[in-house]
Amino acid sequence: MSSIATRRLRLAVLVSALLALVSPSQPTLGQMALAPGDLAPALTGVTFPVKTRYASDWSRNKLTLVNFWATWCEPCRKEMPVLQQLFEDQVVQGFRVVGVFERWETDQVGPYLEQIPLTYTIIRPDAIVDHSWGRINLKPTSFLVNQDGRILRRYVGASAEQIKGLVADVEAALVGSPLPTQVMPTAEALPEEFKERLGGKK
Repeated sequence: MSSIATRRLRLAVLVSALLALVSPSQPTLGQMALAPGDLAPALTGVTFPVKTRYASDWSRNKLTLVNFWATWCEPCRKEMPVLQQLFEDQVVQGFRVVGVFERWETDQVGPYLEQIPLTYTIIRPDAIVDHSWGRINLKPTSFLVNQDGRILRRYVGASAEQIKGLVADVEAALVGSPLPTQVMPTAEALPEEFKERLGGKK
């Protein structure tokens, strides 16, 4: 490599490092794992069943739970009534829930929601959401986002203990208290294809 090319490479590395220092932790397109402390990406789509445009504005609510779910997901079915009750209990405190279903499931969502009446916002996401939020394959996956658009918690799975922990987190965050220790998913509670990723054993 020539000396000019070497200097250009070093300059590019230096510029990248400086940008990382001065830029907020806004997730990039295609980032695989959003984590607490990251800025939540934009969330856009069409509401269901009333087809109106939806665009996230985190500042409008004190706390928002973004819940990625699917009709084939049994834990989602158990979690949704709890989210509905939590929404009803805390909406006056500035809490909002946004349920995000898989784009290809539009025909299944109507009959599904007839069995589980919900009053919180449900959307069919725009295609870019699949990339900007990290291609979420395991359902349910939820993110607790504060008024500044900062992710406070990421939840994967919905065991009874996890759901209790989520409720406790929401109640604490709404009154400005520290969040309790997070209840993590166990490998046994996840589908087989995800157990190995968490180091679980059959």
